[in-house]
Amino acid sequence: MISPKIEVSSRTALAAAGDLSFPLLLRSPGFHTGRHFVYVENHAVLPEALASLAGEEVLVIQYLDARGADGMARKYRVMFVDGVAYPLHLAISADWKVHYFSADMARSAAFREEERLFLKNMPAMLGARAMTALEAIGAVLDLEYAGIDFALTPDGSLLLFEANATMVVFPPGPEPMWDYRRAAINDVMEAATRMLFTYAEHGSAPPR
Repeated sequence: MISPKIEVSSRTALAAAGDLSFPLLLRSPGFHTGRHFVYVENHAVLPEALASLAGEEVLVIQYLDARGADGMARKYRVMFVDGVAYPLHLAISADWKVHYFSADMARSAAFREEERLFLKNMPAMLGARAMTALEAIGAVLDLEYAGIDFALTPDGSLLLFEANATMVVFPPGPEPMWDYRRAAINDVMEAATRMLFTYAEHGSAPPR
């Protein structure tokens, strides 16, 4: 498993820093869906990037290239519900900052087919190395509900973006082209519902 180095700094300190390694990512903590999260290619564009952020505190994140051989960035999302891993989606985008709502999935039947294969057979798509890393992350989190966003490196390693207990499961639109996604989303929702009912019957979370 590979994860980026992250340091906490300030806009003032970064503006005066002379030893930064580019490219890098800067993010204002507390924001989601890509807000106040920027790619900084070199020192020349650093002032503009800092001015676009909110607040004084800044997360300085090592940039790890998640692009495939086709030049597209991929972000897989897997949900853990009561200790079981469920594939949720694969977003493919020309942009480094990948979100499903802004990805190129609606415009590419090939990308949707790639996602369909991931949802149908996650172990075959990810490979043994990434599956082992995914299971290890789930065990370390040890949460009844959590989500993991990641990519794959050329050698099959898992490139971790984010893992937390607050990831949302969004249903797809009504268009028929999203029908292949519905079963996977229903699996997650049904697993979460079963877990809640089971916990309610026991009065607390039973041992897993």
